[in-house]
Amino acid sequence: EVEKYLDDKKIPYTSLEFSERPSGEEEIPVFKTLVLKGNKTDTLVALVPLNERVSYKKLAKITGNRKVGLPPIEYVLSVTGYPNGANTPIGIHMHLPEIMIVADERINQYESIVVSAGELGKGLSIKSQDLQELVQPVIASILND
Repeated sequence: EVEKYLDDKKIPYTSLEFSERPSGEEEIPVFKTLVLKGNKTDTLVALVPLNERVSYKKLAKITGNRKVGLPPIEYVLSVTGYPNGANTPIGIHMHLPEIMIVADERINQYESIVVSAGELGKGLSIKSQDLQELVQPVIASILND
């Protein structure tokens, strides 16, 4: 469904399995989609580089919360409809545009990034600018120092 949505919007992307990467795309960084819960804003999404950790403190400050944390897996599935590991910023924005998405500022360092396609083991490579125009994230420093 995410790919059909991108096709409908005429946004170019490359589908891939997470076990492989298309040749020539080895350097495209993977950004994980974390679904979190704030004490004031309820559900929110953080988009961060795969091997980095989000700073709950920084994210709370940016989103107007006192506290932010990872909710139970059952909560995430019930809100987003995606199983753990398949959350996608595109699909979440598509179905739940009211959920705030915060992307780490490193997203601007890359021409393209890989995000989940909304199914376990499936991703897509998309231009950072196209993704930002589509999901309208707040761009901020949200990684642990």
